[in-house]
Amino acid sequence: MITTHALGWALVDSLWQNALAAAGLAALLAIIPVRAARTRYAVAIVTLALMLALPAATAVRLSEMSPWTSDVVTATSAVAPGPTGPGPQAVATTPTPAAIRAAIEPILPWVVLAWFGGVVALSLRLASGGLMTRQLGRVGTSSVPDACVEAVARLAARLRISRPVRVLGSAVVQVPAVIGWLRPMILLPASALTGLTPLQLDALLAHELAHVRRYDYVANLLQSVVETLLFYHPAAWWVSQQVREEREHCCDDLAVAVCGDAHFYATALLSMERLRVTPPAFALAAAGRGGTLMGRIQRLVAPVQAEIFPRWMAGVVAVTLALGGGAHLASGTAATGDRGGMRTATLDSLIDRVEVFRNPAARHEAVKTLGSRRDPRMVPPLLAIALHDGDEEVQHEAVKELGKVRGGAGVSALLEIARTHPNPDVRHKAVKMVGDVATPEAALGVLERLAHRDPDVEVQQEAVKALGHLGSPQAVAPLARLARAQPNAEVREEAVEQYARSAAPESALVLLVEAVERLADLPDGLGIPALREAARSHPSRHVRTEARRRLEDYR
Repeated sequence: MITTHALGWALVDSLWQNALAAAGLAALLAIIPVRAARTRYAVAIVTLALMLALPAATAVRLSEMSPWTSDVVTATSAVAPGPTGPGPQAVATTPTPAAIRAAIEPILPWVVLAWFGGVVALSLRLASGGLMTRQLGRVGTSSVPDACVEAVARLAARLRISRPVRVLGSAVVQVPAVIGWLRPMILLPASALTGLTPLQLDALLAHELAHVRRYDYVANLLQSVVETLLFYHPAAWWVSQQVREEREHCCDDLAVAVCGDAHFYATALLSMERLRVTPPAFALAAAGRGGTLMGRIQRLVAPVQAEIFPRWMAGVVAVTLALGGGAHLASGTAATGDRGGMRTATLDSLIDRVEVFRNPAARHEAVKTLGSRRDPRMVPPLLAIALHDGDEEVQHEAVKELGKVRGGAGVSALLEIARTHPNPDVRHKAVKMVGDVATPEAALGVLERLAHRDPDVEVQQEAVKALGHLGSPQAVAPLARLARAQPNAEVREEAVEQYARSAAPESALVLLVEAVERLADLPDGLGIPALREAARSHPSRHVRTEARRRLEDYR
């Protein structure tokens, strides 16, 4: 049986034992690459378990010994007898470990009592949090669209999750969260269902399903128990925070593996953060207290430890600032001297550096600066500016710079703007850039949907042009479908023209003849002027002949 004496000394000794364990973890994390999230998570978990095992082992070892068998040296035994004689004698006393332990011994029961009171208080808090978490699955929930349920099933299959996973909408949570272990449940806030695109929602669902696959709910509960037992040690809380951060990084990596694009996943995280009003009131088991959002995004878009806001960019932005009217950069700019070092800016600070300019012309130049080096790490801030800046010209410039990013890394962001931006002129610009820089595999489906469904006719026409500019045989079939089935005559005409440029001559001729037939079938002679023009000046002899024949039939 563990005595109060043994438990007290175990708590005291854990102060230096766990401090050494945390220092060892800090050294290992400085060596292990940031990209190796699974290794860093395993090391942090082992360290946290070691921090619990060390005081437990000390308590068991001391409980097997009688508390009176150790050589306890009193304070008086440390005083060496001086020579006898008249007059005062100065006695030199030097504290020894034995003397220190003897001084601590009387307060050990109070140490144990204080520790026990803290454990009880935090256990009540933990139990309360568990009850509140259980209520989340019952209060304020609603069903989600069938498309969302199908997405969860599809993503679960890709992640090889065999357990059934429910998904519900919630009026309580503000970020997607997963609760439960045997019967896991994903809760989606209403803002995610209405404010995110389907692809963005899929990316966030993949992250939550990664928690399910890794049994992170159970791991988080056990971790909370360790935090409760070691509540008195700051190093334990630091190590626990590292565990949570690396857990989120592991799930981020799985989500990127599913959605295939780290930059797009980063923009999904950023979009979800912008929909939040305040942080959640308490941490959910596997969703709430992980690494900071900006730290996670920085890791995704710049996994190698590199500066997000390099020295050259700091100088260029400073010059732009002076040209734009003498405004000052916000706090946290890059250091100015070689000995001063360099502060790494987060993505939010990059956006803030643009938004600090009140003059739209200055913001326009700052956006050009962000995109001037064609750095893929600039995609998230450029996307945020394109979506949220108050000036249309600045938005246009951000779209233009996204099209210049190296390796087509900005294509996902351009497609996102083309699908969701409320301004048709900005959507038009994004569609044009997609046609110039995207690959057919990335753009075909989105461009065809925009050509069919975008509420603005000019955007539909630009989507048809972009399909033609892809210069791929894969674009022929979508163009043919648009030429036959698009309800708007102008868009159909553009589809016919692009089809004629992209398809083989004999295939294009068939479609052109079909277009002449459709013109002849329009009611009230609406197609007659176009038929006359085709009969008089069309470069194809077959089309001229068919147009003349239809005119004769009409007479």
